[in-house]
Amino acid sequence: MAKHTVSSENPVHVTGADGYRISHTFVVTPDSPVYAETEENLQPAHRRPDGHGVALLESEEHYLACYGPIEQIVAYRENGTLDTSQGAFYERWPRGAQWESLIPTNTWTENGEGIVASFDHPLGGQVTVFEFLQDGEDGEKIPMVAFHCDRCHPDPRIDHESTRRNHGPQDRRWTARVARTHIHRHVEQCRPVDPRFAEAAQAMANKAYGVDNPTVTWESRCATTGPCAQIRHLRARA
Repeated sequence: MAKHTVSSENPVHVTGADGYRISHTFVVTPDSPVYAETEENLQPAHRRPDGHGVALLESEEHYLACYGPIEQIVAYRENGTLDTSQGAFYERWPRGAQWESLIPTNTWTENGEGIVASFDHPLGGQVTVFEFLQDGEDGEKIPMVAFHCDRCHPDPRIDHESTRRNHGPQDRRWTARVARTHIHRHVEQCRPVDPRFAEAAQAMANKAYGVDNPTVTWESRCATTGPCAQIRHLRARA
């Protein structure tokens, strides 16, 4: 995982990383459908009448677009080295209907199932950002991203605050930001489930079905069939 820097004014706002990977590259010529939109969104000094070479970079929690001469992308595609010395970096990737049709949905981990980032909880344990595939209609696998705190055990199947659709780096960045916020505000946000709830629910079930099954705590369920088990399997696969 890359080392990330955060704003001095906001401890959950990531401003950069010490390493990025190149996810997509484009050559934008004057006859490209995104040329006018690209020119409009760039500062005057960065506009190029002959076109742009665009590289989209991302880390686990941040993403950038590099706009430079077309030659830098041609060279990158030939030798695998991106010369950014003539380029200009902009935070975030280009937006707009035309660009959205060009930039494919992507995931950070292979096949969209894996660990994106992990943070230490101030009271011990970890908060983990992870990707997974959710079953949709007609057998469709929907890329999702979520965070899980192994102290209070939010479940992405029922806790929608911790989960979102995984279209690209903007969704992973936001999920990691929510995870950082959970840690930063753990006094208010991190609330382990009271074991008495499980005891009361099990007592009612035992009475209703005439059995005497032992209580299974929220933590135990998470460790066997919940996000804790899911994350454990993802780490083992990595």
